[in-house]
Amino acid sequence: MPDFFDPLSGAFFENQGPLWLSPSGESSLIKSRNSFQKESILPNYQGLFRYAGNIPLIKREHFVSLGETITPITEVRFNGQDVSLKLEFLFPTGSYKDRGAAVMISAAKALGITELFEDSSGNAGCAVSAYAAAAGISCKIYVPENTSPAKINQMQVYGANVIKVKGTRQDAADEALRQAEHAWFASHVYNPWFYEGTKTFAYELWEQLGGQLPDEILFPVGNGTLILGCYKGFSELMESGLVSQIPSLSIVQAENCAPVCGSKSISPTLAEGIAVAKPARLRQIQQVVKQTGGQFITVSEDEILEAGKEAGKKGFFIENTSAAALAGHLKTPGEKKRLIPLTGTGLKNK
Repeated sequence: MPDFFDPLSGAFFENQGPLWLSPSGESSLIKSRNSFQKESILPNYQGLFRYAGNIPLIKREHFVSLGETITPITEVRFNGQDVSLKLEFLFPTGSYKDRGAAVMISAAKALGITELFEDSSGNAGCAVSAYAAAAGISCKIYVPENTSPAKINQMQVYGANVIKVKGTRQDAADEALRQAEHAWFASHVYNPWFYEGTKTFAYELWEQLGGQLPDEILFPVGNGTLILGCYKGFSELMESGLVSQIPSLSIVQAENCAPVCGSKSISPTLAEGIAVAKPARLRQIQQVVKQTGGQFITVSEDEILEAGKEAGKKGFFIENTSAAALAGHLKTPGEKKRLIPLTGTGLKNK
């Protein structure tokens, strides 16, 4: 079994309970016993499982794959400034959440799990439902009642039992937590194997760019699963001496729901995928941004809509959550070499 550790204190502990919480109550991550091994990359795989040798617990016989590929990077010019876009919406279910779900469900398969559940505003639920179906594992998803019908339909097509919870995204999360004693919690927030999947984002960038990383990466952030995984991946590459510095990792949140940026006021936002009022890993996200010299950026609903339109003019149909990150770029121009992950397809908009 892997080693669990508190990412704030660095303390290791023996896992107790279904939420993988450290003794201090902090959500844990996994610490690999070995540093990243370049030689362990599997050349016959063109997606995230090429890095399975650097992911604890996962062996070839446990792979649950839907044919993932390395997502492309393209250079686009907005308002006179070039920016790199990594097209994460090209994953099988339409968002980067497939990274975490593929590895997490593979871990569930390795552990002999036959039933699991998740809470989600949409994308994570779609990803978990799809990979659970591929693994033959029974799946239940708790969603807020205002979740996009397209996302609910997608989960149901995969055979998931979708349970609508009255109230907000937070209400759905709270209901899922109440169920955590009864089944394996395939949580994209709490489950540490999900971050073993999202860390492959960093590995891919390192390979695709020949080690020449961008100065800054702009993430749309709700629960922070991509930025935290990315930081973990880059940290492992640094430990192995394969990169000398981690890019500045910056976050973008909607002004209407920006708790990581310090806002106490919460109201509905078009960027439903990052509408998280109480992120469980809030302190971890803030620590990563500060340690890497990143920025905390908020954008208005009008700025999100305008960014989506600008993306469309360049040929990209993206979800409002993805548009939020682009809005952050348009709002804070500069000289840094910047990369933005486009995290979800526009087909997922309400």
